Amino acid sequence: MNTTAGIFSYAHISKCSGSTWVTLLKQLNLSVFPVHRAGQEEFSVLWQRKKLGTKAAYHSTSLRSPRHHVMSMFMHCKYFRPEKHQFQWNGTDETDFKVWLDHHVPMGPHNRDMHRCHFHPANYQSRHLTSSARRPHGLEDGDPFEPNVTAANRTYWELDFVSLTEFVHESRCLLYYRLKSNTTPEALAYLDNNCRCGAHTHDEDKTEGNVHVSHHKGTHRSNVRDLPEDILSKVNELTRIDVAIYNIALRQFMEEIAWLESKATLGRRVLCDDVLKPLEPELSYLPAADGRETNVTQLYLEAIGRRSPQ
Repeated sequence: MNTTAGIFSYAHISKCSGSTWVTLLKQLNLSVFPVHRAGQEEFSVLWQRKKLGTKAAYHSTSLRSPRHHVMSMFMHCKYFRPEKHQFQWNGTDETDFKVWLDHHVPMGPHNRDMHRCHFHPANYQSRHLTSSARRPHGLEDGDPFEPNVTAANRTYWELDFVSLTEFVHESRCLLYYRLKSNTTPEALAYLDNNCRCGAHTHDEDKTEGNVHVSHHKGTHRSNVRDLPEDILSKVNELTRIDVAIYNIALRQFMEEIAWLESKATLGRRVLCDDVLKPLEPELSYLPAADGRETNVTQLYLEAIGRRSPQ
């Protein structure tokens, strides 16, 4: 991959580890857009691609488990400049989450308003893959609550690299290996020293080189599976298209990890059991092809199996 001839375009989808990725990319030997890690440059993929045109040599973004993404948007709404929005929080995060969701479900003309709360959660990620609007945080530009899944899927496959928030470290390993001679000695050292089981923990991401970027002082809830069913059903209603696209991205990510770990590339494990195991219950809500719940460890093992000689 030769990225030296143009801009490395990263489409920053809010609350999908975008600020972390902009920070990381700026540490590499790349001409990166956006310039700032947060703020006014969180554009849709299509708008940013049109803006940069042929100046961009590489196009990328990040996606996130839709359930966890909606929770993260709510937490940002509640704790980041709460005086700006129209909500009055009176309870726990769980009860206030339900209040926030009730303003957006059921989806319809009367529920298009963001209530000055930064984001409208309806299929937020797939809207960023399909909208021609500059900053589709809300639905003011006429974007549908449920974007066309075929269009979202097409944009996903047109991107050169898609990282996943649940696997930021492993996504770094993938990207650094692809960049190789076009990156910095520090990135190559990270690839050699950290991209192996036992050499890195995800807790380190919160302290190492200011990699993990947080925008508010509220708690960051990683477990959502144990939320009440009435809350989860509302989240499911808001994220049907996002779930479909993330499902594709997760399976493709496992294929890319299997390639990275194969003898022809690194020849060692990068995605480790201590990462996969906690994600098994959290990602089990994703529908598998046979109609059962997804097992993320099984997805990984199946991808590895397809790489192994028969």
